[in-house]
Amino acid sequence: MILHSMNVIKSAVQYINPGQTPVITLDQPLFAIAKQIQWNWPVSHGENQFVIRLGGLHIEMAAFKVLGNRLDGSGWTSVIADAGVTSTGVAESFIKASHLTRTRRAHQITAASQQQVFTITEGI
Repeated sequence: MILHSMNVIKSAVQYINPGQTPVITLDQPLFAIAKQIQWNWPVSHGENQFVIRLGGLHIEMAAFKVLGNRLDGSGWTSVIADAGVTSTGVAESFIKASHLTRTRRAHQITAASQQQVFTITEGI
């Protein structure tokens, strides 16, 4: 189905704008299949024929996982738990970005609290 979809998208793009390289955005499982298609058929569906992008949800999750790797062992989870924002176990799940909405909210709270601290210290 992905191969067929890529063919349909390519023909539609070529009809509307000849010579333009189609850009397709897919979520992670479909992205992996599309990349395998590119590797198996490099002449007709290769990286010079299609631009395959990972979807926004998975880009955001990957970014939070990278941020979690940087924060792991820093004491950040202890601070969040001690502040009463969440429990220790849930704070540890933010490191792995297990639940995107909760992880996003935790990082928003962290950023807001840091902004507040910086604003207060600037006035001193």
